[in-house]
Amino acid sequence: LRMHKSFFGWIRSRHLLYQTVAAWVQSGAIDILEMPDYQGFAAVWPALRIPIVTRLHGSATYFAVEMGKKPPRPPFLLERAALRRSDFLCSCSSYTAERTRQLFRLREREIRVLYNPILVTPNISEAPRSRYQVIFSGTLTPKKGIISLIRAWPSVLQRHLKAQLHVFGKAGRTDSGAPMEEFLVSCLPFNVRHTVHFHGHVEAKRLRSALQSGAVAVFPSYSEAFALAPMEAMAEGCPTIYSRRASGTELIRHGHNGLLIDPDDPADIANSISEVLQNPSFANAIGEAGRTHIESYFSLSALLPKNIDFYQDCIHSFQEQKFGSATAAGRVV
Repeated sequence: LRMHKSFFGWIRSRHLLYQTVAAWVQSGAIDILEMPDYQGFAAVWPALRIPIVTRLHGSATYFAVEMGKKPPRPPFLLERAALRRSDFLCSCSSYTAERTRQLFRLREREIRVLYNPILVTPNISEAPRSRYQVIFSGTLTPKKGIISLIRAWPSVLQRHLKAQLHVFGKAGRTDSGAPMEEFLVSCLPFNVRHTVHFHGHVEAKRLRSALQSGAVAVFPSYSEAFALAPMEAMAEGCPTIYSRRASGTELIRHGHNGLLIDPDDPADIANSISEVLQNPSFANAIGEAGRTHIESYFSLSALLPKNIDFYQDCIHSFQEQKFGSATAAGRVV
């Protein structure tokens, strides 16, 4: 559905979205509807004969507060109304669930935690890893901690002269509006700029290849709901360094299947990268433990049944609450 371009076009667009979904419900085409928490699309929707689930993955309000900013009032009101209107809530992490509960005063609402899954490839490359190739992937924004990584990089090079930093991801802008890539280059001393390579947005196959050959992947994020990038690195057996903020501790156990760092501390970032680069046996151990952890707890095969069970529970609970009994078996297709 295209967004209307007029001044109040977003209202017309949201109404059209509701009408479309309501028609599907009336025809019996769907049994459950899931919405994102971002910008509260279902904020003023009337009652439907099916349950609405909102999956918490980081609303506009959530990320604004996480980055120390004042959230815009209109998105906050829409997001709060949509969350309160939802029949059921689930979240991609425990951290995001509790933070959202606090921000929107959801009191004792039940929020089921369903972690993000990834598709784990059955086999990974057995080719030897590069001793000095450091990987970052993600949109180049302050939230992802790329500025902190760039500031830590000269310290890494002082100890590992052959180190090379490969940055994958779409270039964003700084808070002042300047192109992020230009700003990042300007933060580097002139004599080390040749060691940092910006690849832009690449296909998944290209990124997987880099993670399969890299010595370490680094993600010093300031705020995440439950990030895919570190999971993708771990799934490829790449030793992974992640942020201890937000949901970082729900993915990595420090020193066992990865390392956790403070994104505000470039020395901590540099020391952690150096620890992996100078100790291949340690790097191999946390890389293997990381892949095993992803396969066991965060793979699509592990989490798909939990999602289906959650949807079925929502359908039956909704029918019992609204109609007195589970009048239909409900299906998830």
